[in-house]
Amino acid sequence: MACLPMGPTFEPRWLFFDHFAIVFFRKALRNCKVGNHACKLRNMSLAQIKPIDTLTENDLRLMRIFRVVAESGGLSAAELRLNMERSTISRHIKALELRLGGCICLRGPSGFELTELGQTVLQAAISACDTLDTVRDRLNQARNILTGDLVVGIADNCLSNPRCRVAMALAELSREAPALRLHVVVQTPANLVRELHDRRVHLCINGAVSHDEDFVRHELFDEEFRLYVNRSAHRDPVGLSDLRNLGIGVVTRVGDPYSERLAARLGLPNDAVAVGLEAVATLIASGSYVGFLPKHYVDVLASRFVFEEVQQGETQRYRSRFYLNYERSRPLTASGRRFRDLLQACHPEQALPA
Repeated sequence: MACLPMGPTFEPRWLFFDHFAIVFFRKALRNCKVGNHACKLRNMSLAQIKPIDTLTENDLRLMRIFRVVAESGGLSAAELRLNMERSTISRHIKALELRLGGCICLRGPSGFELTELGQTVLQAAISACDTLDTVRDRLNQARNILTGDLVVGIADNCLSNPRCRVAMALAELSREAPALRLHVVVQTPANLVRELHDRRVHLCINGAVSHDEDFVRHELFDEEFRLYVNRSAHRDPVGLSDLRNLGIGVVTRVGDPYSERLAARLGLPNDAVAVGLEAVATLIASGSYVGFLPKHYVDVLASRFVFEEVQQGETQRYRSRFYLNYERSRPLTASGRRFRDLLQACHPEQALPA
């Protein structure tokens, strides 16, 4: 449960201080090589840099603001989420840099980028927030209350899948925990893996992730992919053997090995690359490409496009499984555990943790 707000506004809250969070902050910041950093604050010598012995509530507040800025990708992008003007955010960042004795981010016309110290501060802030959330969970669990924030990542275009009952689990969680603030992020499976690694989401629902030993996963549902062509763009049915003569290429989707293998096997000269299912569907709709799409997604598009499975394409069908994934080294909060249990209850036909 993130202690940073992920919604449109920033609401300062009283932070419950925990000894372990303070110790982590202190060690992380002391271990950072501030003296070797190329971007030390102007007019600040190494002799002026003092160790951090005690973290105050204001220190943690500045860290929280910096985390929003870092995750938003810049000061301007963070204005809406923090409900602050850019000049105010800039003053907070400068105050944090003065407190730490080093530059934490490069900002200007060339863009926004975290420094080495900034990366350390960001990770320290995330870990401290997790610790503080654990303390809050313990206190609220004693009173049978679920509060705070739960950030859930979901792979794009799952909603139309009749096997996907995530909405049902979210509805039950909202009913059981009205004080819990839910944040749902819909992205491509590849982007969700990065969000999970960067700890911007607590858990995500997508395909299997790499480095399985680092993650816990629970199987939820699957979907069937078929190879489609825009039938209305061609006079006769289109088969695999017709693609070259008709000048039709194959859409390869980033992260989809099936489309990549088919394109490599056919060796057509005019292939295209897509990121996300809607990009694949758009290229198929042009009539110049064939590509793999989930059957349930094509059913939704049927009112606008006549997508038809490519003849002789039955052998190309495949099923993709979806899992609930979260980091093994980052135990779920009470709300995360409850959502996990609800998801499993809504998908009873699937297996236990893989």
